[in-house]
Amino acid sequence: MTDLYLKTGENENGLKKSKNTEVAAGTTVALLQKYLAAEVGGRDLYMEQTKILKDPILVQALKSFASTESGHIINIREKITELGGTPKPLREIREAQKGVSEASHQVSAPLDMLRIDLKIEENAINDYTAGLEVIDDPGVRALIENNLAEEIHHSLYLSKRINEILETTKARIGAIRGIEKPGGKEAPEIFKASVEVGQARLKRSWLEMSMSGFIAGMNVTFGIIASSYVAGATAPFVGANISKILGALFFPIGFMFLMIGKSELFTENFLVPVSAVIAKRGKISELLKLWSLTLVGNMAGIFIFALVIAGSLNQIVPSFVVEHIHGVANSYMNRTPFVMVLSAVFAGWLITLMTWLLIASSGTLARIFIIWTVGFLIYLDSFNHIVVASSEILIAINTGSHISYFPWLYPYVPLTIIGNMIGGLFFVTILQYLQVLHSKTPAPDEYLSSSHELDMMGGGGRSKTAEMENVENIEDTF
Repeated sequence: MTDLYLKTGENENGLKKSKNTEVAAGTTVALLQKYLAAEVGGRDLYMEQTKILKDPILVQALKSFASTESGHIINIREKITELGGTPKPLREIREAQKGVSEASHQVSAPLDMLRIDLKIEENAINDYTAGLEVIDDPGVRALIENNLAEEIHHSLYLSKRINEILETTKARIGAIRGIEKPGGKEAPEIFKASVEVGQARLKRSWLEMSMSGFIAGMNVTFGIIASSYVAGATAPFVGANISKILGALFFPIGFMFLMIGKSELFTENFLVPVSAVIAKRGKISELLKLWSLTLVGNMAGIFIFALVIAGSLNQIVPSFVVEHIHGVANSYMNRTPFVMVLSAVFAGWLITLMTWLLIASSGTLARIFIIWTVGFLIYLDSFNHIVVASSEILIAINTGSHISYFPWLYPYVPLTIIGNMIGGLFFVTILQYLQVLHSKTPAPDEYLSSSHELDMMGGGGRSKTAEMENVENIEDTF
């Protein structure tokens, strides 16, 4: 449709009008002729679009629009004749609109069609509204008001359909972006994400590091209580071996608490902050500070929990639970130094591998499965994890076991820490970093810039706010 956009103070021919002067009949007819041409163009376009579109609901709507426009054509032609004019022949109108009509008909995408249709309806609304400003004839005004109401209805419908298409498209794009490529993330992508989160962890205050470790120490002990309860309760009926398997199924509860709660174990920091230091996004002094504070926090948390268990023995925690913990603690302490270190290597390896896999995975169920699997293996094989094993040992010490603090402090604690670090740092972090360095995809250093703008999604530089938002998103993995 053509745009009339008549100005308030003058008519189509530029003649000034006063409030009390009616527009001449000839001018009114000229205005109606323009409305007629616009309605013919709109109806023809709608009918042409119904031949192309596949959506039956939309086709029916446009056919209804075309029928309405046909009604407008009839009443405008009748009004022109009533005022003594001669309506322009449809062939002449179509010939005059040929260029615009052909361009409109070449559009095939439904969204583009609807946008053109909406523009047509908006122009019609503007034209009819402008006509009401300059026409005083009651009959013509009634015609315009009727047509205007129907054009507004068309406009609202088209706007709604456009928004629906856009929302559907947006949802599809989101679904496509959420689909992992075959095989999941590549090693360089996981490393990049590790660097981002690691840098954020290293920049925290000493209080935040300490409290994160303290909370993790207490939370992971809930898994020990749950697993010991199940294993201790079922042992008389199914035997020690089966009861241990049953208990191992419940041990990951503690890991779930600390992962979802965003607290962290000392052994969790063998990948993420180390990656940041390797990529020169953090300092070794910051890493040592993080390791020290989280380890001290973990130990404080499990010690407090052990005192609570000792104080509530046979009141909250049944004695058979503690007896089972005594047996597990004794198995840890009776190992030779070599076995202590070797067992600790596997524990550190598993925990750090879990962190790597959590970054690589997507979806809540996948992450829950990873956490549960690692927790199950650590408990089932009684691997020497410095926090988990020390928690059971401290509970045993404070609930009447023959174990004392001195053999736990030395040699158990230092040997277990050494083993955990070997397992996590060498078998996961260093080996994965070497894989990244020799990958066909860009090496880690190529992701870095002097301005520290690392785009984990593979793009260019970002603002600090956008970068921190991505860090928070990655942290949700843990």
